[in-house]
Amino acid sequence: MKKLLALVIAGSTLVACSSNKAPVEAPVASAPVEAPVVASAPVVSNHNSVYFAFNKYDIKDDYAGVVKANGSYLAANAAAKVQVQGNTDDIGSVEYNLSLGQKRADAVKKALIATGASKAQVEATSNGKLKAKYANDTSEARAMNRRADITYKAAQPAGYSDDSNGLPMVDGSVYNGTVTQGVE
Repeated sequence: MKKLLALVIAGSTLVACSSNKAPVEAPVASAPVEAPVVASAPVVSNHNSVYFAFNKYDIKDDYAGVVKANGSYLAANAAAKVQVQGNTDDIGSVEYNLSLGQKRADAVKKALIATGASKAQVEATSNGKLKAKYANDTSEARAMNRRADITYKAAQPAGYSDDSNGLPMVDGSVYNGTVTQGVE
């Protein structure tokens, strides 16, 4: 009887211990893992613009260089004047987007003044979603429309021009860097 009882106790212990272990799976040949679908990589250019995330108007560190370059140029050239044009994608009402575009333009104006420009040199306006440069038919195009353009109106730098869409551009003599277009 003692042997039978010891055998039952030992068997119960083994069963209890084995139920706490994770099952061992046989190795399976791994199939290729599909990458999640993400927007294509942003384009890098020399646009004289600051791009914003959806529904945001804070200037990301990536754009500090272009803001500083323009602020320094304005500080060194009292006759130079810019208009900062805030733009949005087409999501939301006209009124909301005009307000958001103005907040974006005001943020860039404030940053330009902080880097040396005078208040008299910088005008901030909003286009909202009314003057889109890109079709708003994809998330990438919408991201390209979420920006504030720094457009020279007087005494522009020698390296300043417009691209085929009418966006302001600068070369390395103004800003020796690139701007990431289309922030998601």
